[in-house]
Amino acid sequence: MELARVGDALKSKYPEWIDLVVSRANDGQVNVMPVGWSMIASGSPHLYAVAIHARHYTTELIQASGEFVVAAPSATMADAAHYCGTHSGRTGDKIGPSGLELVPATEIKTPLLKGAVYNLECVLHSQVPSGDHVIFIGEIVAAHVDREAGDRLMNFGETWACAKIAPRSAYRL
Repeated sequence: MELARVGDALKSKYPEWIDLVVSRANDGQVNVMPVGWSMIASGSPHLYAVAIHARHYTTELIQASGEFVVAAPSATMADAAHYCGTHSGRTGDKIGPSGLELVPATEIKTPLLKGAVYNLECVLHSQVPSGDHVIFIGEIVAAHVDREAGDRLMNFGETWACAKIAPRSAYRL
């Protein structure tokens, strides 16, 4: 074992899942951004956490609305995820140019992403400042699965690619 720079060691964490965080402004404009830093935070109640840079537009929207959606993009959403990660919702619409399609949520105002492997409707449970990021912890108030969505998008460090997901029957819930 050798001593390494932190950044070099952290490159070993790839591949990682990508999530898309959907947020909504008070005027109804919808914003989407990809995140790699996300996780289940509790089983009872069902909580999901995402880490978002403190200066990002998504941070403002979640703090103002008190809700967000976490969507697991399918492999077919790679170009849309890249677009949303390289453009700011502060300066314009991301939904139209990215080609993403929205569908109404059942419990919150923020919409879901059509074609995602799953969508989690989250009401803000708490937020924790964490260096240059804020960790948003949302209580999952509704969950949606698209069994026709296909493979899930992953980040391999330099590229995004799909990953095969084991069929639901292969693991226990």
